[in-house]
Amino acid sequence: MSELLGVLADFVFQAICFPIGWPLIKALTLGKYPAKGSWFSESSSAQWTSAIGLAVLVIAMMAAMKQFVLA
Repeated sequence: MSELLGVLADFVFQAICFPIGWPLIKALTLGKYPAKGSWFSESSSAQWTSAIGLAVLVIAMMAAMKQFVLA
């Protein structure tokens, strides 16, 4: 049961974070990475793209909660 939850969590992580990180990685690498069709693959470029997407989400959430405002 826990293995199924791990696979489901990985699927949701890729489904949400990859599209958010994709434009940033494409711009930074001048279109070289991530490779076409690597959305749900286990390649390192797909994992890095998802990690960048997660970082963007976390920073956006922190900005929305005014965590960067000096009081």
